[in-house]
Formats: sequence, structure tokens, C-alpha cells
Amino acid sequence: MHRPSAVWLLSLALGLAIPAGCGESASTSPPPEKKATAPAPAPTTPSDTAEAGASVPLIEASGIAVRGGGKVAVIGGDQDASRLFGVSLDDFSKRWCLPYPPGTPPLRDVEALVPWGKMSVLVCCSQSRTRNKDKEKPERNRIALVALSDDARQILHVQVYDHFRGPLVAHLLKELPDRLENPTAVAEGRPQDGGFNMEGAALWKDRLLVGLRAPVAKGGGAIVIPVDHPERLFEPGGASRPPEMGKPYVLPTQPGEGIRDMAADGDTLLLILGPSGQWKTPPARLARWNPATGDLVPIHAKGFKHIDNPEGIAPDPEGRLLICQDQKAPISKPILFRLELRKGDDVQE
Repeated sequence: MHRPSAVWLLSLALGLAIPAGCGESASTSPPPEKKATAPAPAPTTPSDTAEAGASVPLIEASGIAVRGGGKVAVIGGDQDASRLFGVSLDDFSKRWCLPYPPGTPPLRDVEALVPWGKMSVLVCCSQSRTRNKDKEKPERNRIALVALSDDARQILHVQVYDHFRGPLVAHLLKELPDRLENPTAVAEGRPQDGGFNMEGAALWKDRLLVGLRAPVAKGGGAIVIPVDHPERLFEPGGASRPPEMGKPYVLPTQPGEGIRDMAADGDTLLLILGPSGQWKTPPARLARWNPATGDLVPIHAKGFKHIDNPEGIAPDPEGRLLICQDQKAPISKPILFRLELRKGDDVQE
């Protein structure tokens, strides 16, 4: 007979699990919460940083951004094309759904969330194919500017930019034809076959940097495509305006290593690097990249190696790392982690 996991029993005992749908406790206007006696302590290992819960809507968590005045982690993924989720940074067990307004086109396979202004996020779909030589799927080729309420409890407005994939693919093939192993696969293939796949994005010095999981450069080198003046895509008439792009960056990464997520942190960017295909090598690792100098420096956070499938990264207001991971239902492992950065370490723990 199947035995329930210890995490599930704990969540049941504490009443932390919420249903997979957006029930009453997970609406955009949840009931008032009891005042916490103290903020949650900064945990140091995955076992005490993660929210308990085996029946939660946060399943394929792939992108994260801090909003709500630094008190909320907004998370997106592929489990539902019609909503995001909010998680209290004071108490990970307090979560709510953020459904898009009626009429919003579906945003499928969300892979990155980018803080935009004071209250908005840029929601980035993967721009990838699910099968080789597959027909275009508009719901996977979108980005959207999503305006949130001050407390990140509600989505106020969504502005969608369609057909982001095509110009990116054409630009990459034009700018780096000799650096790509299989240029034909870039446009026509699945990510695991070298097809185009965007999994990271960040705003850096007024540019939107698009980080690719695939393809990677021959012999190693994750690729980042810069988009200049991204705000113009959401101005009047922007829906028909192609993105303005600069020369792609090729990072000094290992063979087969692509970008799984990225987040701005001052003048540099925090990166999750990992396998560009479906295999498990090279293993996921953390790095800090300076686009101005090209420096790519490994960074370390205690407990990171225990996260099976890290796909989202964001700095929290106290300088720690928020990491979310992709999990399939039924969930048996944590989704969200808060980790302390370590300095002077040569070994990632």
C-alpha cells in the first residue's frame, strides 16, 4: 500500500496545503491574514526553507520575481496558461492565485519573469517547439507586460506582444551562423535537438537580455540576445514593431551548458546554468555574469545542490537567493527555497 510522504503528513497537520485549483483561499482578493508575530527566519537548508504542501498549484515553477514592495514572490510556470501565483516572503505557506483578466490570450510554457518598473512583471514564454518541424504555437511565442496591484494580490492589466520568437531566431541565425552546431535545428527543432528555447530574461541597463537554454555555441557557450528599447514593444503601435536587437553575447560556459534562468542584481546578473538538453549533465550551477566586462564568476549557496530541478532565480531584498524548481504532480518535494549566498567557497553545497 502506498504510504503518504512525511512532507504531506506535515502539511496536512499544519493545514498548509491548498487545492490544485484557485479556491477561495487562493483568490486574487484573499481574506485578511492574521498578523505574524515575527518574520520567518532566514533558513539555511532546503528542508527548512521550503513551503510544506503536497497539494498546491505551484507545480511547474519556472520563473520568479519579487514584487509587492519586496514582500511577495510572483511565480509562473506551465501548469496553467491563465494565471500566475503569489507567495508571501514572510511565510511561504501563504499563497494565492493571480488569474489574468478575462480575454487575455493564453501564455503557455512560461519560463521567466522579469521585474518591470515598481509593480509590473514581464512574463516570457519559452518560444520553443514541442516537436520537430511543428507548426507555430502562438501561445508559446509570446511575452506579456503584466501590471500588478501594489500588494501583488491582483493582476490589473495585461498587454501581450505576439510573435517574439521569429525575429529572435532570424537574428541569431544572421549574427552567429558559424557558431551554431546545427542552424537548421534552431528554427525547426525541439530544444533537446538544438531548437530555439528561451528560459532566462532580465532587464540590464535599459536592455532586455534574453538567455537561451538552446541552442548553445559549438564547443561551449551559452547565448544571450540583447533587445534594445523593449518598452517600445508595448507602446501604441508596438504590436507591429519588431524588436530591436544587438550583437548576441556568447558566455564562456561549458559544452552543453545553457541558461536556465537569470536575474538582474545591481550591475551584474545572477544565472542558473544547466544542461541545454534533456540529459542531466552538466549539472545545474550558479554564476554571476557582468555583460559589460564579460566576466563569469561561479557563486555558491548552501543547499543549492539538493534542489533537483532549479529553474527560477531572484535576489530577495536581504541579498539572499530565491530559487524555485519545476516539479510534476503529485508534488513530493519543495517548490520554493530561500538560500544564503556563500563567499570564498570553491565547492557548491
